[in-house]
Amino acid sequence: MEASASSTKHPYLQRKFQVGSANSDKVNYSLAQKFFHNKDVKPEVLEAKRQVQKKKQANILGTEPREWNASTIADQRVQKDVTTDLKRQLLKVRAGLMDEYVMKPSRFHTDEQIAERHKFIVSVTGQGPIGKLTGKWFNTVDERGLSKHCIADHWPDWNHSHSAHTKEDVKQAQGVFESKEERRKRMLKNSNSLNTLEYVNPSQAVSNVNDCLRERKIDFQDLKEQFKRELKVEFPQASEERLQAMAQRLLNEKLLADEKIARFPVQHESFRPNLSLTTQDRRYKEYFHPGTYAWMELEKRYGWSCCVNFDQDSRGCEHRIVNPDSWCVKGFERT
Repeated sequence: MEASASSTKHPYLQRKFQVGSANSDKVNYSLAQKFFHNKDVKPEVLEAKRQVQKKKQANILGTEPREWNASTIADQRVQKDVTTDLKRQLLKVRAGLMDEYVMKPSRFHTDEQIAERHKFIVSVTGQGPIGKLTGKWFNTVDERGLSKHCIADHWPDWNHSHSAHTKEDVKQAQGVFESKEERRKRMLKNSNSLNTLEYVNPSQAVSNVNDCLRERKIDFQDLKEQFKRELKVEFPQASEERLQAMAQRLLNEKLLADEKIARFPVQHESFRPNLSLTTQDRRYKEYFHPGTYAWMELEKRYGWSCCVNFDQDSRGCEHRIVNPDSWCVKGFERT
């Protein structure tokens, strides 16, 4: 028993390999080798990364549920939320009607012009020498607009001066200052057509509108709470935000209706002209007999020759339209 106990070793703490530790026996690492192990990253960080990558994927087909789709519809029978038919949607996908539109490369600029603009942007912003637009290597010093022979003699630069104290520059600066000063005096001068008593600046007008809205909310708070209680009974499963929105909608409709009644106390009254007085049709039909009322040998009695009616005072067999409002173009009668 003593020999077996002496042969077994005690499980002492083992040296753990960790990058950057003094116990590590390796100094240089390749670029392809990962610095940290997957277990070294916290689980909440991995979950956040997974959620971000999922949000980056576009929900084109609409298969994923929307995060927030609250509705303020009071009556679901009148208007319902948009529902998608999965079978019909898959048929559209197979037909290619729901494909993403991909922008085609521009043919207006050549690759050389685009590369030159990238180099110019990197030189202006100073965020280089690796351009953030393409990830390629760019020189931060742009070859355009440089002083003469400041970098290389063979570059197509031009000779110009950096001095801003020449006579022409001073004259130009003085002219710009005078024009701005004249504009400032003209803008600050009081206008004769401006009524200072009735003028309201934009900031004061916005504050007045906000004050009116705030007062109206305070005045009609009890009515809004009553609307919310009634809607809570009608929609017991609705959230607080939806009840608030529906109550505000009903309150606005009620205020608009009250304002309409105040402006138009008589129902169905408007300023439109009554066209029924001037556009009424007074035309009528006049019946007559085109024939004559005479003796008929075949019937052995009197009758109309047109319709063979034996009553002299009978209604005519033909009619004409008589318009009493028509224009008279016959002229004067001859004497």
